[in-house]
Amino acid sequence: MTIRNRHGWTLAVFLLLGSGPALADQLVTDLSEHKIAIRSNFTGTQILLFGAVEANTPGERALDRDVVVVVTGPSRAMTVRRKERLAGIWINHDSLTFPRVPSYYAVASTRPLEVTAGIDILRREQIGIDNVDLGTPRAQAIDGSDEILPPEEEQAFMKALIRNKKRERLYISDPGGVTFLGQTLFRATVDIPANVPVGLYTATVFLLRDGEVVDAIASPLYIDKSGLERFIYRLAHAQPLFYGLIAVLGSALAGWIASALLRER
Repeated sequence: MTIRNRHGWTLAVFLLLGSGPALADQLVTDLSEHKIAIRSNFTGTQILLFGAVEANTPGERALDRDVVVVVTGPSRAMTVRRKERLAGIWINHDSLTFPRVPSYYAVASTRPLEVTAGIDILRREQIGIDNVDLGTPRAQAIDGSDEILPPEEEQAFMKALIRNKKRERLYISDPGGVTFLGQTLFRATVDIPANVPVGLYTATVFLLRDGEVVDAIASPLYIDKSGLERFIYRLAHAQPLFYGLIAVLGSALAGWIASALLRER
């Protein structure tokens, strides 16, 4: 399978040995916007992905194919902890750290994923929240020592992680969220919640036929803070000590002003 960017450049190609198959169907896609600015009044938004299927066989309908849209955010390590009740108090017990957890993952498709392709294809392309490769996890006991968990326990931790992300509206699944507008045109809208992390996102559109991926196009999406929020965010991450001093001084100044106003009354 070949993945192209939105300009049509090839990102991965097959070796040119021997005679290749006939040209497959192709996608033409784009985003409604490629940059989302987060300000203090940001309450979430939606992005529109739209495109067309160029069928290789003249007169053949694109409706006979499946289109899947996947939007992923920056990956980072994430730890999931299991709580246990001890002497009437809930405390942290074992923990499992996954090294590559997408901060945001949304998938929309013309039909349910299990109908569009087999599980091997979905896992290979990491289509579907349950098919994302989170890396080799590291388990730790309550005393901080490494331990080995059985596969079924690792699966329980992974399901808890996905469940929490869904609760935060950061993992979204929308079967039927891609709709065709006529014979070849299609569109899909993806929700971007207010708590979305900043960073570089990737919007990938897959074209499937007979359970196989025949084309895919990836487009970048930038989500970043803007204005005063951007300055504060970068200051907190680049110079945390200076940011902390400013926060303490600001709090002290606000307290002094409030006390002075109360004395005047």
